[in-house]
Amino acid sequence: MSATRIITNAWKVRTLPDIFYEEKERVEDGMLQDVPLRRIARLLDERYEDRPDVFISGTVFISYDITSGNRRVGPDLFIAFDVNSAGIRENLPNFWIWETGKVPDFVLEVASPSTAENDVGRKRDLYQLLRIQEYWRIDPTGGDLYGRALVGERLVGDQYEEYPLEHRSDGSERSYSELLEVVFYWDGGQEFDLLDPATGLTIDKRAAAEAQATAMEAELRLEREARITEQVARAAAEARVRELEERLHDAEEC
Repeated sequence: MSATRIITNAWKVRTLPDIFYEEKERVEDGMLQDVPLRRIARLLDERYEDRPDVFISGTVFISYDITSGNRRVGPDLFIAFDVNSAGIRENLPNFWIWETGKVPDFVLEVASPSTAENDVGRKRDLYQLLRIQEYWRIDPTGGDLYGRALVGERLVGDQYEEYPLEHRSDGSERSYSELLEVVFYWDGGQEFDLLDPATGLTIDKRAAAEAQATAMEAELRLEREARITEQVARAAAEARVRELEERLHDAEEC
């Protein structure tokens, strides 16, 4: 259900420190994060593209104290459900929880050498304190930075508890997000994905469309081959009938 909360236009009513209008700083070693982060972000954007009550971002701060512009945090990616997404984007410089009416529900961090320690330490403590329902971490190095390649945690009471992690014989790992209803997947190498728990396939719409097109093409090819086989069989049967008729005719003449 879409939220109806009215968002104050902060660009017109500037009542807070100018620090709120600074751009989010980028890390110097962010190249490692780039590919998996862009993929996960695209998949989640696609998943909720028709939901006006879902706000997704990785370029703005979560500001959590109206009295201090310095009390903010910048996740690699976060999602808030049941909010006025358009109102937030049009009227706020960052995700101000006193205006949105709630904290985000989901946060994702992607490891880099300069951020990993903070992600598993101070940031985790803050997300837990803010009562963000799920906190996920993925490590493109396979675990050199976080200790593990894939970790998902959910808030139980006041504390984060890890989701079960499934280890496959091919070296891949999977973990289910109850909030997003998707399976986080690591292939054991450098690839991360989001899977449909019912099918085990990626939720990537482009991949699904390509797979569907390939399946349809294969089905059409099989139908064509079946028709050709049927035509050949019919022609062979008709040839045998003609041959038998010719033999009978020759026998009658004799």
